[in-house]
Amino acid sequence: MPVIRLAAGYLLDLLLGDPDDRFHPIAWIGKLVNGAEKVFFPTERSFKREFIMGFVVLALLVGGLGTGYYFLARFFRSLYLPLFWVVEIYLIFSFLAFRNLCQRGTGVLQALRWGDLAGARRRLSRMVGRDTKHLSEWEVVRGCVESLAENFSDGFVAPFMYMAVFGGLGGLVYKTANTLDSMLGHRDFRYFFFGFASARFDDVINFIPARLSAFFIAVAALLCGGFWRSAIYYARRDARNHPSPNAGWPEAAVAGALGVRLGGTSYYRGKREERPFMGEALKELDPERIEETLRLLKTGNYVVAGSFLIVSLLIMLLR
Repeated sequence: MPVIRLAAGYLLDLLLGDPDDRFHPIAWIGKLVNGAEKVFFPTERSFKREFIMGFVVLALLVGGLGTGYYFLARFFRSLYLPLFWVVEIYLIFSFLAFRNLCQRGTGVLQALRWGDLAGARRRLSRMVGRDTKHLSEWEVVRGCVESLAENFSDGFVAPFMYMAVFGGLGGLVYKTANTLDSMLGHRDFRYFFFGFASARFDDVINFIPARLSAFFIAVAALLCGGFWRSAIYYARRDARNHPSPNAGWPEAAVAGALGVRLGGTSYYRGKREERPFMGEALKELDPERIEETLRLLKTGNYVVAGSFLIVSLLIMLLR
């Protein structure tokens, strides 16, 4: 009954949030990525060798962990079925990060409401890769809304989709690829070639979830009384202008649903980066926009869960 395991893992995430880092599979995956980088990154710089080794690391970690868990799960299932259920539910619970996403957004919102701009910047720095030290209030709001939208896709919709189809194995493969991208997929001098394979593979596996996320955000806007038509319109119009082939879809959809304009100037490690605007500035980027985003995504969370639980049930019945 995979749909029951999926529902159990989802409910645990809503109730408990992420497990402690000591017991979190993503923390273990991160350590494996660090170890692989130390072993396979060439000691002497060679762009060609770095490019090839990047594919080797991707294949070893994604393929190795996926294959290893596939056979381990079969062994657990044949040895003692309740053990298999516990492992599967724990993986599903660990790979869904919706509660923690909302907690981080709420933390930024509370700091802004208390007038603690410095605290809001610090809390935002845990959500984004951009420099936050000198951000104004509206820039903090913009960064928080953009981060909530993007992470709704790759921290919740995408793993939920893959686990609805493939169970814990789907979540493990997705999160391994996602962790590789977050750690190696940078466009800087060190990782431009070594992280190429990880970044491009992450783009591929997020292609469908990102576009589904825009759809779910539009449905949530309809249920919340937001600008649901604008969510669809601006996702289709502006998403392709984003530097990422996928992140623009949920961000543009949220911009349209809220009636705000996202994008613009940001700084990453002191380097200025201009991103195209998404949406139209019908409303000011004040702290209330964070609250509206959280309300929108919490509604979308139930739409996503209901949809993928039905998918999982249909797959089970058709087998």
